[in-house]
Amino acid sequence: MRGAASSRGPVTYRFAFKPYRRELAAPLRTAHGAWTVREGLLVRLEGENGKAGYGEIAPVPGFGTEAIQEATALCVAWGGQVDNAALDAVPERFGCVRFAVASAKAEVERGLRTRSEPVPAEAGTGSTSQRMPVAALLPAGRAALERLPGRLEQGFLCLKWKVGVGDAADEMGILDDLLGALPAYVKLRLDANGAWDRRTAEKWLARCAERPVEFVEQPVAPEARDVLRGLAADYPVKLALDEAVVRLDAARRWQAEGWNGIFVLKPALCGPPDEIAAWVRATKADIVLSSAIETAVGKAAILRWALAEGLTTRALGFGTGEMFGHRAWDGPAIGPLLDGAWCEAAKPEELWSELS
Repeated sequence: MRGAASSRGPVTYRFAFKPYRRELAAPLRTAHGAWTVREGLLVRLEGENGKAGYGEIAPVPGFGTEAIQEATALCVAWGGQVDNAALDAVPERFGCVRFAVASAKAEVERGLRTRSEPVPAEAGTGSTSQRMPVAALLPAGRAALERLPGRLEQGFLCLKWKVGVGDAADEMGILDDLLGALPAYVKLRLDANGAWDRRTAEKWLARCAERPVEFVEQPVAPEARDVLRGLAADYPVKLALDEAVVRLDAARRWQAEGWNGIFVLKPALCGPPDEIAAWVRATKADIVLSSAIETAVGKAAILRWALAEGLTTRALGFGTGEMFGHRAWDGPAIGPLLDGAWCEAAKPEELWSELS
């Protein structure tokens, strides 16, 4: 929890950060438009014993996170040295910064990486025998049908398709084709990114009723709170909040107001992972952990934590493929099942060195 480190007495870290900006290997088409470039900051904390940890600040201002300029200003203000009191004092609205420094601090405390020692075989916070399913992302439009056979051949049992990108009638036809091609044991998720109005959402949810759709993610805009609640009450299809719960405090509010659907949480945007874990354990929230298109640094922190905590049985939303087209940027390829071996193979320091 916040403030836990400071209660153990003052701790000072050497601090460094590096900005990055890289074109994606292929544009990611969503209802918000084509996403072509990812930018953010990598941070490095080094403890007094020389052990280092890495974190990633990866804002998505269109989702309501802090801007990268704000995050950069905070890192500049810390200079080359920062203590745990300053790190714990980062304002709540800086969810991406709080995630990054919490990840780096946790890695320092675990002592997973040093400048002179190899990573021990037992590295990783969870059992390497634990495995979690992963959902594979299908591209928007008819390209989903072209990508589908390969994803099935790879063994993915859960797929996610971006909708709300093209004409609704055309997309519904593609949905029929996708469902017709899916084996009975494969689940399909639909993600509208808040693109539909109520009438369009009703048509889609009626179309999905009694069909093998695991859930529909953010069917209408986050601010359409009454519409979201009404749709959840009127249709049997499970609904999930995404853009509406970018930060954990928003998820808490929706839950307090009676939302009993799914919460799609992007830890890289939400804040410290231990706060997510405490909330889920206390409330039994139904969550999906999802990618915000992080580099290998942020991805490694999230997936190591997800395996250790076991907060959900739903497939992880990290089957995005090699978005950056480079091993140091993407980390190891992720298949239909994730286990501790992936975490041991991930080397955040490789990307840190790549940016030198």
